[in-house]
Amino acid sequence: MAREDNVTPDGIGIGGGVGGGPEGYDGHVTFYVGVEDVETALAKAESLGGERAMGPDEVMEGTVIGQFKDPEGHIVGVASS
Repeated sequence: MAREDNVTPDGIGIGGGVGGGPEGYDGHVTFYVGVEDVETALAKAESLGGERAMGPDEVMEGTVIGQFKDPEGHIVGVASS
């Protein structure tokens, strides 16, 4: 279930969604942090010991996301719109 309406009246915010995983999957949560530039944020994470997991990818017109793994393997998302 995707949501694109959870933004302020000025259009500020990041849409989101909730979906099920495949059978037998324990699941996880990915938090996204708003950044000015996804590529810059991913490069910074890599320079600090993180590992790029995906992106940057445009998922909706004007919304770009990426993900990285922190040094302990946790996935963190970054997004710009």
